Amino acid sequence: MHITSLNRPHEQGSSLLTVMIVGGVIFVVTASILTLSSNSLLNSHGRVDWNKAYFSSENAMVWAAQTILDNPPAAGTTAYYSVANGNLPSGELANGDSDFKGAWVQIVQPPGLPADEYVITSSAKVNNKVRTLQAAITAYPVSQVFDYEYFLNNWGWWWGNSITGNGGQRSNWDFDFRDDPTVNGYIYAANTIDDNEVPINIDDPSIPIQGLAGTDPLLYLHSSVPRVPMPNLLNFSNYVTTALSNTSSNGIWVGSTQVIFGVQSNPTKNGIYLVGTTAKPIQIKGTVVVPGDVVIQGPVTGQGTLYVGGNLYIAGNLPYVNGPDFSTPPETMAPAARDAWVASNQSKDLVAYAVNGAIFGGDVTDPGDWNFYEYQYPGSGLEHVGDESQLGADGIAGTADDGIPFLHPADATHPVPWMSAWYDADGNGLVNANYNFNTDINMNSARINNIQGYPTDSSNNPLPYNQVATSDIGQFDGIFYTDHAAAIRTAASSSVFYGSVISRNEQIVYNSQCEFIYDSRVNSRYHNNPNNIINLGLPYGKPIAVNALVELTPDSTGL
Repeated sequence: MHITSLNRPHEQGSSLLTVMIVGGVIFVVTASILTLSSNSLLNSHGRVDWNKAYFSSENAMVWAAQTILDNPPAAGTTAYYSVANGNLPSGELANGDSDFKGAWVQIVQPPGLPADEYVITSSAKVNNKVRTLQAAITAYPVSQVFDYEYFLNNWGWWWGNSITGNGGQRSNWDFDFRDDPTVNGYIYAANTIDDNEVPINIDDPSIPIQGLAGTDPLLYLHSSVPRVPMPNLLNFSNYVTTALSNTSSNGIWVGSTQVIFGVQSNPTKNGIYLVGTTAKPIQIKGTVVVPGDVVIQGPVTGQGTLYVGGNLYIAGNLPYVNGPDFSTPPETMAPAARDAWVASNQSKDLVAYAVNGAIFGGDVTDPGDWNFYEYQYPGSGLEHVGDESQLGADGIAGTADDGIPFLHPADATHPVPWMSAWYDADGNGLVNANYNFNTDINMNSARINNIQGYPTDSSNNPLPYNQVATSDIGQFDGIFYTDHAAAIRTAASSSVFYGSVISRNEQIVYNSQCEFIYDSRVNSRYHNNPNNIINLGLPYGKPIAVNALVELTPDSTGL
């Protein structure tokens, strides 16, 4: 039987048309996918290049910051570096990236700004992507510990209703109050603010603080704040360089006689004795460095910072000759009035003492008074403090981790991380013990022999220190800084500190009342206004501070 399909030609044509349509659709979809994939890949590469350009520009900015620390441009000048002209090393920026096309960076020290203020502008190109950044920085910025009238890199203790503070207080651990001292300013504690070692409830109206802080604790009391690192004065090289840069303006005078030209350089006596009188005051100007001990008393004038490599012995009252009027403490004024006070006192005396050793006030050789209250006093006397071997990871004695080893990061001495309960509280690389009276404090013959100008009797024998110093003192004008102990016996009827006391351990023992009045002229809130800066050359806390960072419109100039 012969069978024939009458519809076969039509079916073949229909199938071919279907195949062509489906194939066309597949082609269009595939092409679209490939185009989309290609665009997505290009966009992805573009985003990677965009990010790379940012980080390369950021690297150039970091390189410029280090250049400022190593070899800063002169005041009021501009320095330009680029990969194209060969003075910006591309290897440090590109890290072997073959897509990196170049970078440039400009450092400007703007006229009219302080010499340590710089503007860095950097630009980098990766393939066809360019990113440009600009930062305002401060080189070797003044540490923020100087924003407070009283700063403890330890426990803060204010026990007594006859203590008054007019300014901010801060501690790098607890700050403990008892018996209603008066605080007209902010209180900051890295851990807790306490009432006789019990954390304060700021909603409790019976907190043991009078003054502004007691009136509005919600505004003035701040616990669990970050620690502020103390400047380390182990190395004076930067300060020595500054002091020697102009020895006619950096120095110490007694009356009209200049006794130190930038740095005390006597090879046999690295310390100095300074006594001022009304007729011949001590004048401290600019940055001055004394590698050894300093014994000082009497009227002081000038503006500057005296760096002391040994101990600072305050042998008598230390008043300014031409100091500001503190009768109304500036930190208790309205902000506008305080700022006006700062502006109107720019030329008045302002002296800082930055001490690598300790600050001792009064007659340290008095066994019945100074030695008892400052050295032997139970718990807080210097023979009980200073040990770094058992501090634990928090660096504070008397806390739960005392004696418990913690992991130290690797360093030059220990190339791998290591366990120990030692905490280097002063950053000098040594495990310090409690203070030893004979070796660390006493004004004995060995110490006296290293002090230039120490007074002698008619036979040229050094006078006993109790004929040089007195504990019957009560006025301390200046900024007093040490990353060790401030042990000051103030036996006058009242004691006043016009400025700041900043230390690791504090043992100020006074008679009837003690008052701190902060000198607002050194606060960092004025550092961005060149009209309100007194450049004392105070210790810096870190090498660089970034004040502002912005991204600018991409600038290909020089690429």
